[in-house]
Amino acid sequence: MRKTLRLFLVLCVLALGGASLWAADEGAMSGDIDPRTDQLFADLEGSLFGVDGDSDVDEALMESIHEDLESVDFHDDPKGAEKVDSIFGANPLTGDANPLLNTSHRKRWLSTAIAGVGYDKVEKHLKRQAKDLKAGRVNRSDWYDHVAACTKICNPVVQGLLYEHVRQVATHPHVLLTFGASSSDLGANDLQTMESFVDSAVRRGAQFLLIGRGSRTGNREFNRTLSARRVESVKLELKRFGVASDAISGFWLGYEPPQITGEIAQVYRLEDSLGDLDRNQSVMVVAFR
Repeated sequence: MRKTLRLFLVLCVLALGGASLWAADEGAMSGDIDPRTDQLFADLEGSLFGVDGDSDVDEALMESIHEDLESVDFHDDPKGAEKVDSIFGANPLTGDANPLLNTSHRKRWLSTAIAGVGYDKVEKHLKRQAKDLKAGRVNRSDWYDHVAACTKICNPVVQGLLYEHVRQVATHPHVLLTFGASSSDLGANDLQTMESFVDSAVRRGAQFLLIGRGSRTGNREFNRTLSARRVESVKLELKRFGVASDAISGFWLGYEPPQITGEIAQVYRLEDSLGDLDRNQSVMVVAFR
């Protein structure tokens, strides 16, 4: 785990180096890690989340995401029976629609699998998966089961993309709006917090990503629908504050990871007073350009 995590973080650091490190990044794509990255990693270790970064936090965060992926079980939730048509897009946050991730992020995390088992094995495995998906043989529950079991290829990529998503949220202006149980109504304090956040972001020409969550307590279909209603409530308020519809995008998660665990809450610098249920009865608003 530590060896894999170190490789993950070395590859993340490449993203911080700009054009001068592009050749090293291309090397990583073929499975060859440029030896210069060892010194770069040593120089930047602990600063991946800003000046207050902590490599122990990185390790705890990665382990939290790993456990979350392994724990997914749709049981009789009809969402699990839906057919999926994308290898890494079955989770809303790892797919192409997530504006916080780009092609370089996806290639970088895919390169971790290539570095681990070689290009030929990765290519063969993913082409086989793509064929099964195209034939409609994979549903959402199957996909998560496969990701949990495929520890050499699919799990590192999906886990890495979720890690990258959390890292991207943490490094962009963001605010968490919480809701009462079974409620999609924003409280007065959240509205005030949101208005101040939006006013500042709009002046900088930002767009907004909304990530709705329902807790994993109670009926799953109800919580997923509730998550969607919470996103819609925040979207309506954003429009009321003058944000254009085309500047707002969003996802709502039911059982899909990542839940906001204590480790993720630490990375997001959320208030310690927020409990597990509070953090996940929420909409995260991220401003990005």
